[in-house]
Amino acid sequence: MKKSDLFLMALRNLKNRKTRTRLTVIGVIIGTCAIIIMVSIGVGIDKMVTEQYSSDSSLNKVTVYEGYAEEGGRDIPLDDKALEFLQSVEHVEMVVPIIDAGSYVTITRGKYSMQYAEIKGIDFDAMEKIGFKLTEGSFGASDKSSTVYFGKEVVTNFADAQGNSVKYKYDENYEITDCEIDPMKDIFFMSTPVYSQAEGTSSVANEKRIKVGGIIKNDYKIDYSSYAVYVDIETAKQLIRDYNKLNPSGEKAKLNYSNVWVYVDEMANVKDVQEKILQSGLGSYSDEEELEATKKIMKVVQLVLGAIGAVSMLVAAFGISNTMVMSVYERTKEIGIMKVIGCDINDIKAMFLYEAGIIGLMGGVIGIIISYIISVIANAVARGVVSSMDAMDEGFKVYVSSIPPWLALLGIGFSVLVGVLAGIAPANRSVRVSALTAIHNE
Repeated sequence: MKKSDLFLMALRNLKNRKTRTRLTVIGVIIGTCAIIIMVSIGVGIDKMVTEQYSSDSSLNKVTVYEGYAEEGGRDIPLDDKALEFLQSVEHVEMVVPIIDAGSYVTITRGKYSMQYAEIKGIDFDAMEKIGFKLTEGSFGASDKSSTVYFGKEVVTNFADAQGNSVKYKYDENYEITDCEIDPMKDIFFMSTPVYSQAEGTSSVANEKRIKVGGIIKNDYKIDYSSYAVYVDIETAKQLIRDYNKLNPSGEKAKLNYSNVWVYVDEMANVKDVQEKILQSGLGSYSDEEELEATKKIMKVVQLVLGAIGAVSMLVAAFGISNTMVMSVYERTKEIGIMKVIGCDINDIKAMFLYEAGIIGLMGGVIGIIISYIISVIANAVARGVVSSMDAMDEGFKVYVSSIPPWLALLGIGFSVLVGVLAGIAPANRSVRVSALTAIHNE
């Protein structure tokens, strides 16, 4: 018998038992929805986390720091030699060294001086290339040695000799207003602190006037720049040399880089680049590394949620099996006649498997459609709630549930598979029915 004939016969048999078929299909629908919705929650959270990382992080950036040796060993310095190595690593597009000069510089404006200074030396030419943007001012300073760039919160870090902070206010958008210091108009001075250990006093030397070239727009994908002052890296090196010269009795400041930002050509190559950096003895960190760790956790969550949903599908499988067993009992005469007229027992078995598979297919397709509807509604409600709380960044989407195409196809395939597996036992039972006994009993 042709497969198409068996398929049509299976459809006709299911149609003749509408009520039972509907109830069994409903069981499969519930099972499919349970699995899909449960897994989609894990997928949705994973998608939301990935988008959050993509918006708040630079996934092709590796931060390299000094390598710390084991006890008795020698630390791997982050110097020019290390910089040359990093530039030679395959897939590395750009290397941006950073020097922390905050301990060796004093910045003042009138009676105010900058407290808890976070002063970073960076190549000014690289700032715009790696994505730094300004809310005021412009890049391309003609005199790099006397130009600095302020983070938006830097002005709040100034205080007088008595510790009184500069006066300022924030507006409703958390923007600084009515500040005593106007970074784009006021005059600032940068100098080197000089400490006298014998007298326990401090003073400044090499005071020079500086200009604020611009205010840096906050972008945590690049750097935590709100309270940072950026100077040109060559200026930072000179400031450290001046500090060492003016404080000969103190501990010498190193000219090594505090860290290096390594930009990789593609996110897929970040892991390989990190492995080569670690092999050299240097330390490294990347947001992509943290994202991968988070994704591993989310895969476990998806498996757990899927297993919970699978319980409903297991119940549906028993329903399919029960329906098919009852069908065998009710159709013993039909089975006997089919055997008497010479129908192959494999065709009889296949007919019952087709029926079970069709039930699984119908339940799976309808279950997927309902799951999509539930997913859309859940996401819309969640976004509405989060938006009303002003907790969602502009352009960022909240995902309670996400059903990618692979999950939909997997759901349908799993439903059909469960249906067929549940129908194997009844199908085997059907071929064991004796033709003469079946006709005689009927």
